[in-house]
Parts: sequence; structure tokens; C-alpha cells
Amino acid sequence: MKYGHFSSDGLEFVVTDPVTPTPWINYLTNEKYCAIISQCAGGYSFYKDCRTDRILRWAPDYKNYDRPGRYIYVKDVSHQLKKTKAAKIWSLTYQPLRVELDSFECRHGLGYTTISSKYNSVGSKITYFVPKEDDCELWLVTLSNESNKEKKLELYPYVEWLVGDYHEELRYRNIMNLYNKMWFDEGHSLIFGWKTAFWQGMNIKEFKDYSFFATSLDVKGYATRKQEFLGRYNSEERPEAILEGKFKNSALCSGEDGIACFKNIVKLAPGQSKEFVVILGSTEGKANALKLVEKYRDLNSTKKALQEVKELWKERIVGNVVIKTPDSEFDNMVNVWVKYQVYMCNLWSRSPSFYHEGSGGRGYRDSCQDSESIVSINQELTRKRILHIATLIRQDGTSAPGWSDTAGPNQHRPNKDHQVWLTATVRAYIQETGDKSILSEYVSYLKDKWVGGWEVDVNFRGGAVTDGEGTLFEHLEKNLNYCFDDVGERGLPKIGHADWNDAIDAAGKKHKGESVWLAQALVRSLKYFVELCELMGYKEKAVEFANKAKTMTERINEICWDGEWFKRGFTDDGIAYGTKEYEGGKIFLNTQAWAVLSGVAEGERLAKILKSVDKYLDGKHGLALFYPAYSTFRPELGRISMFSEGTKENAAVFCHAAHFMIVAFCMAGCGRRAYESMVKVMPNKQKNYDIYKSEPYAYAEYLVGPENPYRYGEGQFTWITGTSGWAFMAATEWMLGVRRDYDGLRIDPCIPSSWKKCSVRRPFRGDVYEVEIENPKGVEKGIKELYVDGELVNGNLVKAIGDGKTHKVRVVMG
Repeated sequence: MKYGHFSSDGLEFVVTDPVTPTPWINYLTNEKYCAIISQCAGGYSFYKDCRTDRILRWAPDYKNYDRPGRYIYVKDVSHQLKKTKAAKIWSLTYQPLRVELDSFECRHGLGYTTISSKYNSVGSKITYFVPKEDDCELWLVTLSNESNKEKKLELYPYVEWLVGDYHEELRYRNIMNLYNKMWFDEGHSLIFGWKTAFWQGMNIKEFKDYSFFATSLDVKGYATRKQEFLGRYNSEERPEAILEGKFKNSALCSGEDGIACFKNIVKLAPGQSKEFVVILGSTEGKANALKLVEKYRDLNSTKKALQEVKELWKERIVGNVVIKTPDSEFDNMVNVWVKYQVYMCNLWSRSPSFYHEGSGGRGYRDSCQDSESIVSINQELTRKRILHIATLIRQDGTSAPGWSDTAGPNQHRPNKDHQVWLTATVRAYIQETGDKSILSEYVSYLKDKWVGGWEVDVNFRGGAVTDGEGTLFEHLEKNLNYCFDDVGERGLPKIGHADWNDAIDAAGKKHKGESVWLAQALVRSLKYFVELCELMGYKEKAVEFANKAKTMTERINEICWDGEWFKRGFTDDGIAYGTKEYEGGKIFLNTQAWAVLSGVAEGERLAKILKSVDKYLDGKHGLALFYPAYSTFRPELGRISMFSEGTKENAAVFCHAAHFMIVAFCMAGCGRRAYESMVKVMPNKQKNYDIYKSEPYAYAEYLVGPENPYRYGEGQFTWITGTSGWAFMAATEWMLGVRRDYDGLRIDPCIPSSWKKCSVRRPFRGDVYEVEIENPKGVEKGIKELYVDGELVNGNLVKAIGDGKTHKVRVVMG
């Protein structure tokens, strides 16, 4: 693999060339502090929320340069004693000076990144990580003198502050820095970063958080002013203070761009090594910062924290669901890296990355899917998320679009599709744990300025408040009733300003447009809710919601069939799109996938949509979101037609939607097609990384689609995407076919006929089930025999035993 490879145990990705096609990043995080770091230490950090509490500077175009970041400049002044040569200067992580190193290696691991290099007979190793609980990141550094002469090195650890609200910095770049206060605390030998107040328009309040930068080395100098340190018209690639020997102390930065940089001196005898730590963080109050600095200046404390982080992530990722198939690359992605990515999505949703807008908070739709996908490996996190998401539901059944831990519920217009997602998450949690009592938990309702999911209450003042409470079951019921009743003239749910596809943002701006996809998704959730009604013994309610599912299914089949596939929707003016007659966007993937997921498509129609997907949407880089791409702006649809062909929602290979279809293939018994579609977008299965460009260990949101003039197959918007959760579920629950059910595990594999054997290790309700799947006749779906601990079982349900032991399950397909 060009640019790097996986370690032998699959738990690290090793970057061997610092100049990757795009920055290849890692997330170092606990539940409050997060550091995003590239293979050359570029990136940024934040505390609690990536918008409101940004620590380091970053802007959307910085991924093109992979700067700024977390750097250590080195200046070898050994020979200056003899005054025979100029000093050699480089940066330990290649960036930002980009001096060609004698050797370079970056190891992105689970919860840590280690960058090693060698230059001028100086070996270096920096391990970056975030402790399990403390609000900081640590750089554990080792320098080694690999020459036969003494080395005297000047070291300059460096970061650039943003400190505060990222969006306000983007909007008012030359105003926000006037609030800056950065200073060197001489008594404790550290640099603080702070703002005089927190400002968002008229929302002005006390700035409580103090960012800080420290080292365990003796401080010989310090700098806080960016321009003075870099020099006129320079960037961190050419810091005048170091390159031209103009470093001078600046104890205070006031009202201008701030940095934190120390000058340290290290002397190394031949063969000698030196360890030290750099500490970067943010806490509420200076006293807490001082405590963390004191704690981690002790190298033993830092090393202990690193070991704890490695053990934590190994426990989270390695010791649970494990698959084994004839494809070892497929296994490594599912067993390690997709689970790691699912965690990052659960912790930080869709905002912090090198691509995204950094708006902060967590999305409603996203968090429902993320917490469903992680339930097989972390039930407590799913339960916590469910009960919080439910507090975003209003008495009228609508939902806030999401929330921020620092700013509360999101205040923009509610999305029409959000009402259908939480039911599936709750169902999954109950099936995984057997804990139906969660349905009886009382949860508050939300009250804010929005009424009926569309209008604004002009008399409402202030922020969001609670509005009584009800059981979780009642919250779900209100959600689904709202979606069922909020329909247009055809009886289909209104699309409003968008459904799952956020870029179809004009089809319902008059509040008349309707969504076929949302109708299908509603049917699926209504059916799931029927199961929950039956579980609670609510027989009449089960019949009521079963009838609603039946009614919506009939409407879809009567109105939305286009002869070979299902239409996508109807605009405010009643124009159908996703049809043969429409110019551009004639067939959409989602309405075909969800026709299967919801059970709306059966018999001849099911066969036709599978054939149409293969004919129009499949390609060498995977399933396109629709075909053909829009080549001109369509005002009746909106932003979807503004993107360049093949990018984002304009007919890209949208990996999230592709996995909807992969699950649909499994439900239809198409194991080969499911596997082939999955590996086409799997990051570690790409054939040419100069085309794909993105990380080989993290799913992209999309690959540029086939109608783009020259970028087909390029991975974009990696890491924080719903793709990861659906990929994990598709592989473990649908292809390998070990799925949770109310009474146990349902075994229903759908695999390529060429797979003669595969297996799943599945912890479930305190037991472990080792499922061995045999496929002697090379079928794609169907079970002939099922044995549990040697006993033949009728059907395909392995009932939960609950004795805390390991149980052997033998599955014979046929």
C-alpha cells in the first residue's frame, strides 16, 4: 500500500511518507477534550464543543497545507561553539519546516499517535494522547543522540491559539483577536491563553476557560506574540525568531494573534536519550490548569496515563464483537477501525474534522443512528444517548435538530425526518439488553420558539425550557404520530426544508412538498413501534400503528411507483422527481434501499428495483446516490443541484446511503452484491491512493461520483459520517447475520457463495456466543441446521442463556 501500511496486529496504521495526498488524521479524545492530529502533527484541539470552546487555530482551507499544529522546532547549536557552520534547523514531525528527514514514521493507534523521525543524527519520538479523564493532551517526547559527539539542541515547542468561538473567529477574524490575552506565568513557567469575555453577537458573558501550555523542561525563553515570532509576512513554515536567531521573550500578548512557544536547551552525550513532556489543555479556572501541569510534569504520571489510554481503547475495540472471514482486510476494518470510527461519531457527531464546518454540537438524526450502531459494544452509552435525545422532543411530537453540551438544544428550523429515527434506536437497545423498562422512564419535553415543526412563536422569549414530562414510550408515540399526520395532498410526509438528504432544501420551502423516502422510513419505524406496543402489552395501540403502517405502505405503492423504481418525492408545485421524465436525478438510491428496509417493496417490484440499482447506480467505485447528476441548477430542489457533478449530494458515491442498500441486498438474499458493494467503498480496499487520497483506515462520507469530469473515486469528508455505524451493522448483523432480537440472537447470514466458512464472536447479555458458519453448498442465504452447544435447534433463534459462559453455535447453510 502506497504511503503506509497496517501493523501486523492491525491495531495501528503506519504512515511512512509524510507527504500523503491529504492529511491522514487521528482523533485523540476523552468525552470532554479532543485533539485532531495529522501524520505530521497538524490539526487543532477543543474542549467540550468544537465551536464554542476551540483551543487551537484552524480554518477550512488549512487542510490543504496541514498547518498549523503541534510542533517542536529543533536547532542544533553544537557546532556553533566552534563557529564553523550554520546551525541545522528542522521540525521533529516534518511539518512545518518540511526539511527532508533521514527517516520518518507516524503510527496512528487507538487513542494515540506516535511520530518518529531522524535527522542530523538526532532520533526523536513523540507520542500524542489525551488522558482518560483530564482536560488536556500530552506530548511524550524522547530525543536521542545517535552521533559520536555531544549535541546541544535548542527546542521550541509551539502552538497557535484561537481560544473561544470558532465561528465568530471566521466571521470577525480581525475583531476577535482584539479580545486576546496570552501571558507567561513566571511563577509556574507556563503560558496561558484567554479572552477577556465570551462573545456571540449580543450574547456576552464571562470567559471561564483558561487554555494553557507547559513543558517539563526548564524554560529558557518564551514567546506569546505570533507576528513578532514569525516575522513580517511569514508563516510557521519560516519562523524568523528561530531561522534568523531573533528569538526574544514576549511575556504578554494583548489584542493580537497569540501563540505559545518555549525555548528549551537539551544537551545529549553520544548515545544519550532525554525524555520530557509537553502539556496543552483547557480548564475552568487557572487553579485547575496548574494542578494538571503539576501532575503531568511528572514523567511517571504521563507514562501511566498513556498506558491507561491504550488499555481503555483496546478494551473498547478489541475485546467484543469479532468476525473472521476469508477476507482478512475486511475483518481488520470491521474488527478494529470501523468500531473506533463509530466511537468518534458517538462522541463528537458530525462537526469536528478537517472538512466540516465546525458548527459544534450533535445532530439528532446522526446521534440516533450512531448510538444504535454502537449498542452491541457499549450499551451504557446508547442508553445515555437515548434518554438525552428524548429530551429534545416537544409535546407536539417534533424534535429539535440536535444539541450542544455548551449551548443547549439547537434553535434552527426542525427537520422533518428526525421524528422517525429514535424508535429504531430504542428497539435496538431493548433487543440488545432485554431492558424494556427504559420505555417507562420519564423524560422531559422541550419547549422553545418552534410550533408545529415549521412556524415560529413570535411571543416566545428566552432559550429552550422543559415542558412537563412523559414516558419514553409516549415520546416515541408523539414523534411518529406527528410524522404520520404532517402530510401533503397525496398523504405522504412533508419534506419541509429537508429529509435525510439535507441538500433537497427547496422542494418543501412552501410547506407543500412531500418525501417518498420519508414515507418509507416512517413505515419502518411504525412497524418497529408496533413491536414495542406488543412488548408493553398495548394490544389496541399495536393494531392502531400497524394500520398506519399499512395505510402509508398502500399510499407509497399506489402513488410513488415509476414502473422500474420508486420516485424520490414531489416538490411544492407537485412536480415528481426521481422519475424517468425528470431531467437529472431520474433514479435515487435511497428510495430503492428503503423500499426494501421498510418492507414496502415485494415480489416483482423488489426484483425490478434491484435490477435498476445495478443498471443505473453501480460503478467501479460503488453505488451512486442517484443518476444522472444535475448539471444545471434546479431551484425547485435546491442545493443538491448546486454541487459540482459527483460531489456531495449531487450523485456522489455517498457511502452512508450505499450501506442502506447493502443491508437491503442482504435482506433480499444477495450476499455477493452486498459484499462487492461494501468493499468498493471500504477505505483499506482502495486500489490507488493517489486517486482515493483519503485515509485507508477511516470511512469517507462519499467518493466523488462517476459523472465528475476528473475526480471519480476520490474520498471526501472522512471520519465523522453515519457510514461507519451502518458499515458495522451491515457487516456484523446482516452479512455475518448475527442480529439481536428480543429473546436472543437471530442467526441469518447472507454472504458470497465463495465463502465456505466464517465466524462471529458475539458477547450478548453477559454471555459469549461463538458462532461458526459453514457453507458447504456455496449458497448466499438460508440456514439448513443450527446447533447450540451441540444441540439441534428449530428455527434460527439462539435464545439468550444468561449463565455468563461461552456457548458454541454451529450454523450450516443450505
